[in-house]
Amino acid sequence: MMNNFQYPYPQNNFQLPQVIQNQQTMPVPTQTPQLQTNGLVIVRSEEEARNYPIAYGNSVTFKDETAPYIYTKTMGFSQMDRPIFEKFKLVKEDVEGGSATEISPTVDLSILDDIKNEIEALWDEVKFLRDTRTKSSRKKEVSDE
Repeated sequence: MMNNFQYPYPQNNFQLPQVIQNQQTMPVPTQTPQLQTNGLVIVRSEEEARNYPIAYGNSVTFKDETAPYIYTKTMGFSQMDRPIFEKFKLVKEDVEGGSATEISPTVDLSILDDIKNEIEALWDEVKFLRDTRTKSSRKKEVSDE
């Protein structure tokens, strides 16, 4: 006995046409290799950072735990390249005032003493000129009377 059940949806037996593509070789663009940065490594000294081995085409950043410095060591892609080592000093910034705090070099106080003496001499001249002007204005008043 044959079942005469029909599906409620039409059955289409269609075939997708085959697309024939001409296979052309596209030139592959040359990509410039990019350096890879590998996070932050904690070291005890600058010497340890300088001696830290890194692979070709990589850059590593180091934080010195004994001094306020950050170092970067970058290695090129060629075996003929020498590593590039950079040293940066950390400066703490005040968040509220926005000013940087840093150890200032010693100031030569003798320069400040010289400037103070020059200012005092200038004030003495100003006082002398005031006195002479007031004396001459008094003489003028006396002669005008």
